[in-house]
Amino acid sequence: MIRRDIDWRSPLDAFAPLAGEPHAFLLQAGEAARDPGWAILAAFPEAVLTAREGTAFLGGARLDEAPFAALKKLAAARRLSDGAETGAPFSTGLVGYIGYEMGGALEPAGAGPASPFDLADMAFGAYDAAALFDRKSRRAFILARTQIAAERLKEALGVAAVAAPEPLGGVGGVGSNFDAGAYRQAVAGVIELIRAGALFQANLAQQLTVEDVVSPYEVFQRLMQGDAAFGACLQYPEGTIVSNSPERFFSLTPLGDAMRLLAEPIKGTRARGENAAEDARLAAELLADPKERAENVMIADLTRNDLSRVCRDGSIREEAICELSTLASVHHLVSRISGVLNPGLGPVDVIEALFPCGSITGAPKIEAMKTIAEVEKTGRGPYCGAIGYLDDRGGADFSVAIRTMIIEGRRATVPVGGGVTLRSDPQAEYRETLVKARAMLGALGVDANVIAQAGAT
Repeated sequence: MIRRDIDWRSPLDAFAPLAGEPHAFLLQAGEAARDPGWAILAAFPEAVLTAREGTAFLGGARLDEAPFAALKKLAAARRLSDGAETGAPFSTGLVGYIGYEMGGALEPAGAGPASPFDLADMAFGAYDAAALFDRKSRRAFILARTQIAAERLKEALGVAAVAAPEPLGGVGGVGSNFDAGAYRQAVAGVIELIRAGALFQANLAQQLTVEDVVSPYEVFQRLMQGDAAFGACLQYPEGTIVSNSPERFFSLTPLGDAMRLLAEPIKGTRARGENAAEDARLAAELLADPKERAENVMIADLTRNDLSRVCRDGSIREEAICELSTLASVHHLVSRISGVLNPGLGPVDVIEALFPCGSITGAPKIEAMKTIAEVEKTGRGPYCGAIGYLDDRGGADFSVAIRTMIIEGRRATVPVGGGVTLRSDPQAEYRETLVKARAMLGALGVDANVIAQAGAT
């Protein structure tokens, strides 16, 4: 492994010259995040693996293997026996996303409509060089498998500081595939299915749309002024995925001679208060709410069962259940479930066992997926899938692709949803989607309250 120290600069500044470059990406926490951690930047992949409608392609050539089998094969071919001890979570490897529709490949009974986007159902670039930025110690370096890859990436990085984006002007039309009344009615319909015993919970989403948006890079700049734990800007020829997810899907990290598997599902949301007293009251209300706690415990149980499919017997631990997590615009309840991965298994085995994440489907998972398909009547694309990496040393880290927008041309789609249970109130569920959309819409120059009056598009 080649290491090349580089001058410190903001990861966003370094990424600026690569804005619009297909397959260039930046993963980083928001500027106000409690743990800014590492930022990861790369471009110019050696190969690109994609999947569309169940078929895998490598460099555009159709493969005989199914998509996840092809992903496992590519990851195995790149595996390094050792790597540089840099403290960074990533060296080189596969970076990309898995769209929600890929869940149908794993659970055919839960398959739904095709993705409405031009983006592939899954895409991973194989990167032989990456720039790593330690935002705590303000040091930066490139790790690479070859000198050529290291030099190409170094030459592409920006050096000078980039000015903050100008105030946004007006945008074009805004709307949703559900108006407020239709969304409330859909929630009520799911409640009736739960009352009839068909399922316990389903995550229902609406897709907000904004026309005439500015460049995806500028949108990402604005979004990263917040406190997202898992910011991402992934650029492709068909469009760009911009995300500020608060939720980890799973991570794999070394634990002696084994690998520790950690999942952190989020369920339960309250808006932040206007002042300290109101904020504290809302946080306490969330912690004590029986509906929100039941929703979180239900998904934590589903996650524990999913982890047990790939972890050593007796290794599953509930490290936290219904713990309060406070972000800039919302309070959340988060649980942490961990286990020790069975010998001989790797990140793709984990994906196959856990995907799609239970927090964005519901329980039981397959029945919830069927309900989502029937009620939403459209695919989700990257939303509610996963964004992250498979490191060439064997580790992995993926966020759940919530608080995520898809920008194709000058149109941004901002899907937002929430878990519906027997105790749900349709109007409260609708308001919760707008609370979750607030930061993303703000980055696009839209007041979330405008959407509330917008009709179906």
